Amino acid sequence: MLRVKGWMRALAGVAMVVTGLAVGPADAADRPTLEAVRANHDMRCGVFPDDPGRSAINATGRWDGFYVDFCRAVAAAVLGNPDFVQYVEVGSKTRFSSLMDKKVDVVMYSSTWTMGRENDFRIAFPAVYLFDGQGFLVRRQSGIKGLADLRGKSICVTENTTTQKTIEDINRSRNLGAKIVYSNGDNFFRGACDAYTADRMNLATNRANRSDDATQYIILPDVVSREPIGPMVRNDDVQWTRIIRSVVHALIVAEELGLTRDNVDAALAAGRGGETDLLLGGSGNFGEQMGLTRDWAFRAIKAVGNYGEVYDRHFGPKTAIGVERGLNRLWSDGGVLYAPLFK
Repeated sequence: MLRVKGWMRALAGVAMVVTGLAVGPADAADRPTLEAVRANHDMRCGVFPDDPGRSAINATGRWDGFYVDFCRAVAAAVLGNPDFVQYVEVGSKTRFSSLMDKKVDVVMYSSTWTMGRENDFRIAFPAVYLFDGQGFLVRRQSGIKGLADLRGKSICVTENTTTQKTIEDINRSRNLGAKIVYSNGDNFFRGACDAYTADRMNLATNRANRSDDATQYIILPDVVSREPIGPMVRNDDVQWTRIIRSVVHALIVAEELGLTRDNVDAALAAGRGGETDLLLGGSGNFGEQMGLTRDWAFRAIKAVGNYGEVYDRHFGPKTAIGVERGLNRLWSDGGVLYAPLFK
C-alpha cells in the first residue's frame, strides 16, 4: 500500500477534516498485536533453526522443540489452533531486529533476560520459561575437571551473546590467560578449542546432536552465571505482553494442579472448582479481560501439555539431551519454577 508523504500527507489530512470523510483502516503494522494476529489468521513466531530439542524441523518437515511448543501454545490460546503459526527464522542479531521491525509477533529463543536488552532493543521479556546458567563443555580425555584447569587454554564462545561478555569478564578478573575464540560449538567439535562455553542446556543440546560420540564429552560442574531464558516481545503492547506471559504461566500452573494434555478435558467437565476452573475457563473471566475466549488456557494445555510435559518431551532424561530439570522443577519439588496465582 502506498503512503502519502510529506506535504501530501498533510494536505490529505486537511482534506479529510474539511470534507468530513472518515479515516480509513489503520495500516496493519499499527494495529495492536492481537488484532493483527487475528487478521492474519496466524502468529509470526521467531525461532532459531537449531538442533532437535530446542527448535528444528523434524523428519516430517514440521517445526518441533521446546521453544516451538511455546509458539504452538500461544497460537492455540489466541487463535484456537496450535498449527496457526508462521515460523520466522531468526539469529543472534535478528532475534532483536525482527521484533523492532515488526517482522515477528514474538520470539521464542534461548535469549537471556537482561535489563540492557530491554532498554537497547525496546523489547520486553514477559516471563521465564527456562532457568539456566553458563557452563563449559570439554573432552572427557582432556583432563580438564573445572574452571581452574582452563588457565591458558582456548575457549570457544558464540559472539553477540551474554555468554561472550561473561567469559571475557571471567578471563580478565580471574587472570585465566585463556585464548577466547569467537566461534560456535561446531568448531569446538572440530578441534578449534579446548572448551566451549554456553548456557548449559545449549551445551547438552550440542553434545547430543553435533558430536560424533556424546559420551566423549562432559559438562563441567562450574556454573558461572545466571541465565533466565524467556520469550521476547516489543515493549509497546501491554495486552500482548500479558498474553504471552499468561500462556507461559498457565503451563506452569497446569503442572502444579496436575493438569495434563490427556486429562484436561475431564478436568474441565468435572468442574473441580477453585484455581483449576479459573484457569480452564469454567468460571471467571480472565480470558475476556485479555481479549481472548474463556477457554484460552484449556486450549494451550490441550495443545502441548503442561510445563513438565513440554520439558520432558524435549530435554528430559529419556531424550538424547537428557538433562534433569534441576532449577526448572516446580517450587514444590525443590526448583524455582513459580507462577502467579490464577485467582
